Amino acid sequence: MPVENNSTPTEQVTEEKKTTLKKLKEYFILLMVALMGLGNWADTKALSIEAYNGFITNFTNKIEEKKISKLDIGNYLPYAQKQIGIPQVIKTSKIDERYEYRYYKEDKYLLTLINKETRIVAIVVHSLSYDKSLVDDFSPKVPFSNFKLKEHSLEQIVPDSNEFFYDSNNIKYYMQVKQLNAQGMFLNLTSGFSDYTELKGNVAEDLFKLDEVTLMSDEQTLTSPITKKLATNKATFYAISELPSEYIADSLLTKYEFNVYF
Repeated sequence: MPVENNSTPTEQVTEEKKTTLKKLKEYFILLMVALMGLGNWADTKALSIEAYNGFITNFTNKIEEKKISKLDIGNYLPYAQKQIGIPQVIKTSKIDERYEYRYYKEDKYLLTLINKETRIVAIVVHSLSYDKSLVDDFSPKVPFSNFKLKEHSLEQIVPDSNEFFYDSNNIKYYMQVKQLNAQGMFLNLTSGFSDYTELKGNVAEDLFKLDEVTLMSDEQTLTSPITKKLATNKATFYAISELPSEYIADSLLTKYEFNVYF
């Protein structure tokens, strides 16, 4: 008598990933043992760490999550450089030239650090598309919350927000802002999405509608239905900042800049 398989397609895919990952780990260990027999321990150790990090990156998001989690508001640039290296791009703020925007692009994310002199005053993390079947989307935890990028919506991360920023031209994005309480050190938390990753559904049309409405009138009764709809989309970036949110909006690269720089 045939045995019925009651597992869902998602569960089957997850089990297949686990099985494949287990086999690859076994092959990796065998390879490292073989390399140890060919060279001295110091060289083999360095090679092993580099290879292991590359291996983990292709099958989990642990390396990236650990790297980002080491950064906090109030850190200084020498510490940041030690943790994440040198930025590929540095721009001066259009709002206030005392502030700089430093961009660090990796396969799974775009990190922006905003600094005044050598002190970090804002951190922006964008989750990017990573086309690998054996790894889930990069979904880092949003600071001071239980929510994650690409898993939770703007309205979940930043509920009841009346402050929003958007663009429907140079870069298509929408973001909402709230100030945290004492537990969050009264920092500003921003949650948003952009077209650094593919926009879903009618998001682009909704942004154009918001543009049209705000040009005609800034009455909340007209913009509210559109902003509420936009806020139901999954967040693809967050920012934690001591600065007003205008700086976060100013730090966003246009789609042209993003493609040219990276």
